[in-house]
Amino acid sequence: MKAHVVQRLTEHTGSVNAAIFDATGDYVLSGGQDKQILLSNSKTGQRVQSYDGHGWAVQGIAISRDSSQLASCGGDRMVFVWDVNTAQIKRKLTGHQQRVDCIATNTDGSIVASGSFDTNVCIWDLRAAPRTPLQMLKESKDGVSSLVLSDAQIIVGSIDGCVRTYDMRMAQCTVDSLGTPVVSVALAGKEAHLLAVSCMDSSVQLLDRNDQGKAAAAFTGHSCTEYRIHCDANDRLVASGSQDGCVYVWDIAFGKAPRGPSACLRGHKGIVNSINFHPQSGCDPAKAFSMVSAGSDGNIVIWG
Repeated sequence: MKAHVVQRLTEHTGSVNAAIFDATGDYVLSGGQDKQILLSNSKTGQRVQSYDGHGWAVQGIAISRDSSQLASCGGDRMVFVWDVNTAQIKRKLTGHQQRVDCIATNTDGSIVASGSFDTNVCIWDLRAAPRTPLQMLKESKDGVSSLVLSDAQIIVGSIDGCVRTYDMRMAQCTVDSLGTPVVSVALAGKEAHLLAVSCMDSSVQLLDRNDQGKAAAAFTGHSCTEYRIHCDANDRLVASGSQDGCVYVWDIAFGKAPRGPSACLRGHKGIVNSINFHPQSGCDPAKAFSMVSAGSDGNIVIWG
């Protein structure tokens, strides 16, 4: 199966740092160095809405399952919470001391977690009209690059080379040390015990969380040595951006020997910063390669 370019979105000025689908896959949200967040139709490529309010580059975006609420972060050192339909800022959440690089929300958008270059993770309960974070996680020894909010767990990737899994109900923290800076973490589709972890040694590790975080597979072929480049995974595939302008895709297969890519997709000129699978890519074979990528060339590419 081969992927092709379905749409190319070019409305950002400068590097696009993050691009994600909403829960339906009908829309793409993107943010970048131009301080803008854009909502676009994934089928037509047409801009639907813009969200203006950040004074610095946008680094991360998260959206609630019902697509009513958007959270974003960036160089402002704040988290912005938006009403998706009206494009109005509902809240500005403060608590970080430096650039905020990543953000996640739970299913209904009531809990927001953010990770920062200041090494901390802040957690807010939006139902409580927060002025300060509900909780701060301070175990990381270097900048927090990526995080996932899953049920009662928060999974945190850090430049200190560790993936930390916090069980909020049990008040426990499990640490998996990879020995090289971690720049992205993503759950592998419905297989919540598998975690794709992108590192600055140009590898993506597939960790088995049911087996003490041991590597189930390792994927190589792309280039990631200097930048925070996102990876993603579904039930069948792992994908990553790359410094060479390509999107790399690997078939999920067990075995610790490094595995080369099954596809190298060329659609950008410059670093591919962000990759996100279509929400139906894991359950519909016809959409297995459906994803969105964003790059330093200012382009967003929708693949199908």
